[in-house]
Amino acid sequence: MKLVSIELPEGSPPQTQVYQDVKSFYTYMEAQNGFSIQMLQGLLLISLYEYGHGIYPAAYLSGGNAARLGHAMGLHARDVPQMLPRCTTWTEQEERRRVWWGVLILDRISNIGHRGKPFASAEPSPDMHLPTDDTAWDRGQMLATAPLSLSASQTIRASSFARACQSVHLAGKVCRHIDDKTIPLDYRFEEALQLHKTLKALAALLPTEAEGEDPTTGPTLCSSLAICYSALLTLYDAYGCSERSVPDAPESQLVMQKESIQGIAEVCESVLLLGRKIGQRIELGEGLGRLSPLTVECMYEAGASYAWYLRETSNPQYGEKLAEVKELLRLFERRWRVAGQYLLYIDEFWQYGCMGNPDPRDYIRIIEATEYQLVSAIR
Repeated sequence: MKLVSIELPEGSPPQTQVYQDVKSFYTYMEAQNGFSIQMLQGLLLISLYEYGHGIYPAAYLSGGNAARLGHAMGLHARDVPQMLPRCTTWTEQEERRRVWWGVLILDRISNIGHRGKPFASAEPSPDMHLPTDDTAWDRGQMLATAPLSLSASQTIRASSFARACQSVHLAGKVCRHIDDKTIPLDYRFEEALQLHKTLKALAALLPTEAEGEDPTTGPTLCSSLAICYSALLTLYDAYGCSERSVPDAPESQLVMQKESIQGIAEVCESVLLLGRKIGQRIELGEGLGRLSPLTVECMYEAGASYAWYLRETSNPQYGEKLAEVKELLRLFERRWRVAGQYLLYIDEFWQYGCMGNPDPRDYIRIIEATEYQLVSAIR
């Protein structure tokens, strides 16, 4: 807990002595055949710290290790061998459910920017229960939870953690959809359109639920929104470029392409609004301590899109929006160093495009191919 709560001094590397001590102690416990839910929780916090500070490939490997450990314990399903003692209370069962959702979240957000890499954890089943209400959980009050498919309905209000689980579940579906090259052509675009509609519905619902929320009393929906926006931008990036069009494809390809081109602009505006909201909360006294690392990825994706718009159109309004996104990333960097690396990506993306390359999106593929080495430059 201390590791992820510490705000690093400006200019200091994220590989602090506390981080090294925690990693060493975890390795020691693993060598001693340590096997407990607390050990998995500790590993999740390590992985979150590494993700937030751009320590790769350690973050990717720690998340995968957590998934393996959770599978070994049997947290992913009830009808598999259970290595942990049988739950005797509702609180204990709910804690295990929340831990496994934490594994799923870290596994999927670590893969959003790493295309072509398989998840370490399986797709959650439709009847898997979401975490219960956060307030009730804090009080130890037992409540009924609904299956994922039921809880996804707009008529059912869910906790902030449950909404984050829903968002990351859809983000995982987007990653699998894009990486799966075996999907029949006539079904691929239909599935993409369905993902687009489902994500748009959730993205429209969350701001309404977030109205009036008090960030001082509990978790907010900022992480859920950020994950949802990242998933949408990832989906649109795969279908918005005309050069990637498939000859003789069904009409749904053109429909998805139009939705993607329009959607990128709309989601980037939503990301900017979210960033402003977070920035205002920080300026008004909430500070950087409550800033989630899950909010950084969508800022980078919006910034890269604005850089592309600016180069293609030379419209100064895109330059203003790009500057605002970069300023937000500089603010976020004071808490999570990965934001600083994303700033470098955007600057290099812009310079690469201005060198005359016909498709600056090629730079994204260069980044993906060398990301582990580039992010290690934070050290």
